[in-house]
Amino acid sequence: MTQWIRSYALGLLTATLVFAISYWNIDATPKTASKEEYKTDELIEQLESEGYRTVTIDEWKSMQEKNNKKASPPPPIKEPVTTFSIDIVSGTTTDEISRKLIQANIIEDAYEFETFMKENDYSRYIQIGQATLNSGMSLQEIAEAITSK
Repeated sequence: MTQWIRSYALGLLTATLVFAISYWNIDATPKTASKEEYKTDELIEQLESEGYRTVTIDEWKSMQEKNNKKASPPPPIKEPVTTFSIDIVSGTTTDEISRKLIQANIIEDAYEFETFMKENDYSRYIQIGQATLNSGMSLQEIAEAITSK
């Protein structure tokens, strides 16, 4: 055991000496950037010679204004409202209703409709009969039209 501890201590001493010698032999002077004053004209000339284009703040603002005028969003396209009359018979499930509504382009996402019906407790109150729905209705309005809640 004593031999092992001595060997370990000798290894630590050797490692410390190696690091110390390396530390003292490395040139640790920090590299500082030379502080030279450049004129704006020299900088612009250098950039333009390398293929870059420089603009003043006023030119930049006028370019931004032109781009904003050109990039105005197009007017929203209004989709035609689709009307659908759904017949609900005894035993019709929310899943069947959502499939019918998807086929008629009344709703876009069947899962979202089914989740809405279950979370708001409409699925228990589906009313037997006929309901007229259109694609402009919200999920809330559709649920109220087909249920007795």
